[in-house]
Amino acid sequence: MKILAFFTQPSHVAYGKLVGGIQRRFLEISSGLRKLGVEVSALEYGPPLAERWGYSAAYNPIELNRRFQKHLFLDVPRLLVQALVACLKLKCDIVYVPGRLLGGDRVFAIAPLIVSFLCRKPLVIVFHHLRPRDYGEKNPIALLAYAQAKVCIAVSKSTANEIAENFKTRRIAVAGNGVNPELFKRVEKQRKEYDAVYFGRISQEKGIHTLLLAWKIVIQKAPSAQLLLMGGTVGKLEAYERIVAGLKLEQNVSFTGFVSDEQAVTLLNSSRIFVLPSTGEGFGLTVAEAMAAGLPCIVSDLPALRENFGSAAILAKVGDEKGLAQAMLDLMLNPEECEQVRERGRQLVQQLSWANVAKKELRILESAIKP
Repeated sequence: MKILAFFTQPSHVAYGKLVGGIQRRFLEISSGLRKLGVEVSALEYGPPLAERWGYSAAYNPIELNRRFQKHLFLDVPRLLVQALVACLKLKCDIVYVPGRLLGGDRVFAIAPLIVSFLCRKPLVIVFHHLRPRDYGEKNPIALLAYAQAKVCIAVSKSTANEIAENFKTRRIAVAGNGVNPELFKRVEKQRKEYDAVYFGRISQEKGIHTLLLAWKIVIQKAPSAQLLLMGGTVGKLEAYERIVAGLKLEQNVSFTGFVSDEQAVTLLNSSRIFVLPSTGEGFGLTVAEAMAAGLPCIVSDLPALRENFGSAAILAKVGDEKGLAQAMLDLMLNPEECEQVRERGRQLVQQLSWANVAKKELRILESAIKP
């Protein structure tokens, strides 16, 4: 089987400011599919993300020049032509979109849709999660792409339900997500410098404001407690640094900005608990990675997080800074409970394997090319 993927990442991803769940999943899945005999080629703005992140055998990159990236009327036709040439030259069996075609990137739905139609190859689209603004999608090209896709792959049952409720599709299949235990692992003798850590994109939808308000409550009972906010952001951090200054938390909150995988593992292991106060998730990949690193986790009580981690994490009401603060204090001040939650997480992530996800995704892809 040969796959042509539209891995058209925005500039802040390729230049090392941010790597999200879409990018992580595609790197892992393409690597797993290759081990199963699938040849994956990916249209991607240079430099290739796989090479930067050590996934040298993940896929064959077809590099796009960034010269016209900010000019849609020039970039989309160029992408379409290169994709058509690649699909015909490589004799691909499937046109694959590893991330949703919603929000700012939905205009790019036209390229995979046309390539799929002209080359008569099934279109497969992966959905990670929907944001509230996505529910009222009115872009006709995007809606047509969802309707014409041979199958839409969801990373969780919750995401699959959201797709079914909001879009017309032929078929929805759940493939899930995994974790890399060789990379995200617990380091027993790592010194604990931080009492709590957040790992992911620094943005409003991740509930960072709620977390900072909660941390203000935490330091009233634990004045020396340290919170680490780890991850990149599309914009600048000044807005969140102003919030920190306004709450007088400069001595209790640290930002790292974008970090590599190796740095992330070290910083996770230097923390006592993990917190994800997000307002929307399709799976919660960083929760699995934190659990693999041996951290007890507190997460928002969202359908996807409840589905995937409800048995192993502490659930906190979305937007409730008082409840979140109490949950963090309970773990910080109760070593016995902390260890119990950590052990439940350790057992859960042992069941999350990228190899198994790749096998499941391969079965879905094989079904897509059948008459």
